[in-house]
Amino acid sequence: MKNVQLSEEAYATLQRLATAQQLTLSDALEALLGSSRPIDGDHLKFHLAGGQIAQAATPTDRYLALLAWVARHHAADFTDFIAHQASARRYLMLSSAEVNTIRRQHHARQIDGTQYWAVMDIDDTIKGDFVRRLLEFIGCHDETVGEALRVLALVPPSTRRSALLSVA
Repeated sequence: MKNVQLSEEAYATLQRLATAQQLTLSDALEALLGSSRPIDGDHLKFHLAGGQIAQAATPTDRYLALLAWVARHHAADFTDFIAHQASARRYLMLSSAEVNTIRRQHHARQIDGTQYWAVMDIDDTIKGDFVRRLLEFIGCHDETVGEALRVLALVPPSTRRSALLSVA
């Protein structure tokens, strides 16, 4: 048995990760280091538990940080998902000046590390639906999708639907 010294912050992060997966601290470390069975689930869950996205200064920064994480860790899936959006084709026929005009109109911000821009003047419901579909596309579990929506302060689609159904 060996001992490892961790900072308080590292220990707290490891504890959140272990708790999220219902593992001991030792098992969580082994899983993260790849020396044991892979952790059942997706890596976004660990990233969310680590708190980096939640610590972003603004909701916009949190949204962009999540998109950048997905683009970095699931590059091919992210590109495929974006390419298959209904709006993707209409921008292919535009000139550079037309694209820049549309980008300014929609307050678009570039997603770090990508060629893609996120439209920022859409409402939270649409952002939430987009995030949900993206995370499901890359294989995130429902629990992780819900946690991501909570961290981004976006209303989960299931909550919205149940409210609408209860009115009828």
